[in-house]
Amino acid sequence: MKKIDRSDMIYSLALAGISAALAIIFVTLGVYVRFTTVAFFIAAGLSIMIPLSKRYWFSSVAALVVSGVASFFIAGSDVTVIAGYIVYFGPMALIAGTMYNLHVKWYIQLPIKLVYINGALALLYYVLGTIVVDASIMEILPYWAIAIIGSVLLLAVDVILVFIYSKLGVIVGRVLRGRKQKGEEEPAPAYDDEDPFEEELLEQDIYPKETGEDEGDDEMGQDGGDAKDPPDNSQT
Repeated sequence: MKKIDRSDMIYSLALAGISAALAIIFVTLGVYVRFTTVAFFIAAGLSIMIPLSKRYWFSSVAALVVSGVASFFIAGSDVTVIAGYIVYFGPMALIAGTMYNLHVKWYIQLPIKLVYINGALALLYYVLGTIVVDASIMEILPYWAIAIIGSVLLLAVDVILVFIYSKLGVIVGRVLRGRKQKGEEEPAPAYDDEDPFEEELLEQDIYPKETGEDEGDDEMGQDGGDAKDPPDNSQT
């Protein structure tokens, strides 16, 4: 059985906690700050992708579940105000990030995302009676028009979300230092203990040589080590 790395587990739990906390904050803002609901739900979905950017898939799922459960307490009796995050923006963030990590081709991603987008729109429209944005649009446009416009807009949002996600791993790695993941490059050291100029200066021989004891030692070596005896000043 493979031994679980304790530091790696702590790091993944920390990412899950941060991700869930941010998602809950953005969902709360989306509920209480109207006309910016979609923007905050997108930000909440991006928060869910934080652990996924470091390849912690289960941490992202845990963050999605925790933030989803908390959303029901935030919404109270009116669950339609958080339906956009629960049904679409949260799960789609997880789907988009997973496909990006697995390098799924765009022509495979596109039909899968279109199916999910239209399924989510149908559920929101027919079952929950909402489309996240202004509900009066439902009285003006038929569903097929909402489905077409919604598909185009949500695919555009998905492109932006994936682009931000592609940069997210680097940002998370700089803010929260963790274990080096497979495929990541080891950052270059900021400094070296050895002076890069010291070796060059030594090679140029610009340091002055000591002339005191060294010259005296050379003379002793030339005379064979003999030295004159001090004069005898004693009287006979």
